[in-house]
Order: sequence, then structure tokens, then C-alpha cells
Amino acid sequence: MLRNQIKFSGLFLGLILLASCSDDDAAPVQEIDLNAKAFKADMHVRTSSLPQSILNYVTENYPNLTIREAEIEDNNNYEVELSNGLELIFDSNGNFLGIDDDDNDDFDDEHIAIADIPQKIKDFIAANFGQYTIEEAERENNGNYEIELSNDIELIFDSNGNFLGIAVDENEDEDEDGDVDINPSDLPQVIKDYISENYPDRTIIEAEIEEDGNYEVTLNNGVELEFDSEGNFLKADDNNGDDEEDD
Repeated sequence: MLRNQIKFSGLFLGLILLASCSDDDAAPVQEIDLNAKAFKADMHVRTSSLPQSILNYVTENYPNLTIREAEIEDNNNYEVELSNGLELIFDSNGNFLGIDDDDNDDFDDEHIAIADIPQKIKDFIAANFGQYTIEEAERENNGNYEIELSNDIELIFDSNGNFLGIAVDENEDEDEDGDVDINPSDLPQVIKDYISENYPDRTIIEAEIEEDGNYEVTLNNGVELEFDSEGNFLKADDNNGDDEEDD
């Protein structure tokens, strides 16, 4: 009887040790960093850095509009968004290809209906960003998914639906985050007078109020002019490394 009890006790202890070892050997659950960053497939580019042929095209065909944003797509095309929301597509040499239509993916990344987003991605968003709704979804040329939420955050997932991180632009200047696009007609008169006097043959293709209150104006020859909050000229930059500052 005692021998049987010893055998049973030994067997019970062995099972406990085996279970303990199994728990120790189990692969740890990988934690997901919801604050991770991932580069967007498309890169922001300053208006003044666009090929001159693009600036000329916009000036000639949309003289009453300005450029709101410009990007280099991951297929090397340029996407230029105008102040009325129209998106123009140019090739890498600055030749006009067409107008981007969300229903036509000939020039751009593939726009995806929310219902067609992989279930794995929708489940992840529901579990971790459930307080927001999905506003827009794209499949990039590199196969990644970019999902824009209602709080303007973009999430990036790989082609298998694995979360990569919150989208960041590796070419975008963080100092530009607080800049606000304005209509050139809303610039202080002193700035408009300065441009008329010093650049009579040029037009304004972009105007912004920077976070510090200064004004930045880009002309259709790529020159950037900076003025203080009172409209006093500060400097000009032709993006070739040549700055002209007010003495």
C-alpha cells in the first residue's frame, strides 16, 4: 500500500514538473507596440523642389489655384494636390499624365473599399483603435496597406495584414506640421506689393502661414520667399543653396 502511494506521489509530482516545464518553454506572447512608426510608401516633397515643368503646367492650366501638397509616389510619379482638391499626376520627368480619380487606379495606388479591407486588419483596428472609424484605405504599389482613420492617423500593414506602425513620411520636415495653407489673396498687402515690385513676371503658386506666424510664399519659378508676421521680407531661397537675406 505504501509503495503504491509513493508511486502515485512520484507520478503526480512528475506531472506537475512537466506542466511547469511546458509553461516555461511556451513561446512568449509578442506585444504589439501601438506607437511604432513606419515609413509611408509615398514621400512628401516641397513645392519649390518640383520640376519646373510641373510648376509651369500648374501655372498655365490652373492660374487661379495654388499647390496644397506634393508627393513622390513609390512608382516615382509625382502627385500634386491643388487648392481645390484636384490631384494631378506627373511622371518622374515632370510630364503630365492625368488627373487622379479615386475610382481610377491607372496612375495611383489601389483605392480599396472599406468592405474589401482584409478581415485581419479590420479586427486589429477594432481591437486597438475602436474609438475611430476607417475613412480611407489604399494598397500601395509595394503591397502594403495604408488605412486612414477618422482622427487623421494613418496605419500601415504589410501584405499579410500585419501591423507595421503609424505612418510617417521620411522626407517630411516636422517643422511644417503646423503650417497652414492660405489663398494668396489673403496675404498682407505689403507682401503682395513686395512680390509685384521684385518679381513682376512671377505668380504665387503656394502660400502658407508657418507655425511661428511667418509667411512662406513659393513662386512659380521655385523661389521661396519668407516674411515675418508683419509682412517684412526676411529672405529668399532658390533651393539651390543660394539664400538672399534682407540687410
